[in-house]
Amino acid sequence: MQKKPANTLADVVEIEKTPFTELLPADNIYAALRHSAERHPDRPAIWNLARGELADEPEKITYRDLFRRVTQTANMLRGLGVGEEDVVTLLMPIVPETHYLLWGAETAGIVNPVNPFLEPEHIVSICKAAGTKVIVGCHPSISPDPWPRIEAVRKEIPGLKVIQVGGSGADVDGDVILYEQAMEGVEAGRLTFARDFDMHGTAALFHTGGTTGVPKLARHTQKGLMLQSWNYGNAIPLDDLHAPMGLPLFHVGGATAWGAMPFLWGHTITLLGSEGFRNPNVARDFFANAARLKWNLIPVVPAIWSMLLQQPIEEHDLSSLRYGAVGGSTLSVEVANLATRRLGVPLVEGWGMTETHGFSASNPFEGEVRVGSIGFRLPFNEIRVVRTDDDGHIEGDCKIDEIGLVVCRGPQIFGGYLDPVHDGKAWLDGEWFDTGDLGRIDADGYIWLTGRSKDLIIRGGHNIDPATIEDILYQHPAIELAAAVGRPDRRVGELPVVFVQFARGRSATEDELKGFVAERITERAANPVEIIPIEEMPLTGVGKIFKPSLRIEAVQRVFDRDIGMLANELGAEIMVEVRQDKVHGTLAAITVKDGPPETEERIRETVGGYETRFEIGRG
Repeated sequence: MQKKPANTLADVVEIEKTPFTELLPADNIYAALRHSAERHPDRPAIWNLARGELADEPEKITYRDLFRRVTQTANMLRGLGVGEEDVVTLLMPIVPETHYLLWGAETAGIVNPVNPFLEPEHIVSICKAAGTKVIVGCHPSISPDPWPRIEAVRKEIPGLKVIQVGGSGADVDGDVILYEQAMEGVEAGRLTFARDFDMHGTAALFHTGGTTGVPKLARHTQKGLMLQSWNYGNAIPLDDLHAPMGLPLFHVGGATAWGAMPFLWGHTITLLGSEGFRNPNVARDFFANAARLKWNLIPVVPAIWSMLLQQPIEEHDLSSLRYGAVGGSTLSVEVANLATRRLGVPLVEGWGMTETHGFSASNPFEGEVRVGSIGFRLPFNEIRVVRTDDDGHIEGDCKIDEIGLVVCRGPQIFGGYLDPVHDGKAWLDGEWFDTGDLGRIDADGYIWLTGRSKDLIIRGGHNIDPATIEDILYQHPAIELAAAVGRPDRRVGELPVVFVQFARGRSATEDELKGFVAERITERAANPVEIIPIEEMPLTGVGKIFKPSLRIEAVQRVFDRDIGMLANELGAEIMVEVRQDKVHGTLAAITVKDGPPETEERIRETVGGYETRFEIGRG
């Protein structure tokens, strides 16, 4: 399989002259794995580090091994009654068995990888929405988080078939199927059932979006999976790619961009332990392992890059390294430049989302990398920046470098949400997917994201991009992570505040940081009114800063301040809990435990000027 140059937008146009179906070596993941196993049977598909640490002896899993285990897993699942339309939900960490189950479940039926750190009731709602028939988790000796949640789900959904990976079965009841035992004697050389893959049919259900309301499950197709895997792999000019992988496999980045993609191309990945970067020793030993295993590309999300750049690098032999790669959230220009300086290789930023099956735009690996940009579109992906009216209809394309809403379409776009209720606002004019990102396109087709439409801080009608503040703070040597959000204000609606996590061994005063920003900010309205140090920045399971919890905290601080002052004045006892609400979004629940008759009226006077919804109760 030959790679085609994709270093300019003209290269992209040239590639598109060939129908994408003629470029793909396979039209489904099972055929792709068979293709790689036939071409490279003894090549390592996976090196597995049990804990992701330097002391771990790498376990080699060849393409022959991988294909046989996936085949065996698919046959085992079919033997349990999993048909083409049946759903297998996985609550699994970063271990080889997760790959066997991902691709085996997609071969037998439909896979639904789920974040094992979600609250049990949320996992229950996902399983019910997906129509889960089989759920799989691992023994606590492999990872402590999934199994307690599996047990909770079993109680709420009778009739589920439950599989446990690892363990002897001594500490589970008789209804639990042990993965290793279930695989004994199952055919591994071929499928024991007929499977007619539909490129447009559902291959996987990926949970995306918030944690309230009806779960939003994106339908991945074999077509989108294969095209993304071909596209991003083709963009990387390495025939012998070997990359570390610490991204969770419930996320499109770990499962597709850095799972299906390297397997389609016959590349090699190193799994960094069941906990990935949640184990601090993985970061500690990262560059020692890079030197030992001779990785030639390092792909991690921005927050992990910030973490890794705190480690000693120069003492290790990284002569095999050719590229760094990043995606998943906005990358600070300062972090990108620091990584390039310290590693001596380009850090190539790309962009995509669950709804695009992974990367749909990227800077070129051998062309001009424009730091701060996500590059240009990958082949067969149409991306526009548009103006919209109040009803959500596209009015037209933005001018060069004019900021607007980023929309996309093409064969790599997902098949819609499982519940059509989520599709209504997701598509503009019926065919363009609303990414929710704001951005601009320059004269050469490079795309520059400027924020999220819902992340904007709106101060008196002035739209403030949080990155305007965050990028400045990332230039300060004391800052490892920064996240700007809006806090309620009676006069102007919102004021910008910033939560910061200091780099190891560093600190700074709030006045120092405010002064640092004020000297460099180009938008006066964007000057933060408060900079709040926190011990640990909240991150999602894939290492992105989780801003919803910071927005909640910002509102909580304002309500605590105002209600606290009122309670002291009245001699009242009043409690406030700010939380996410299914109907109102952010809601402040105010409970009056004791106080004079006018307490409720005074509360309304005190907080009624904020845009945040609130409710008052007695307790």
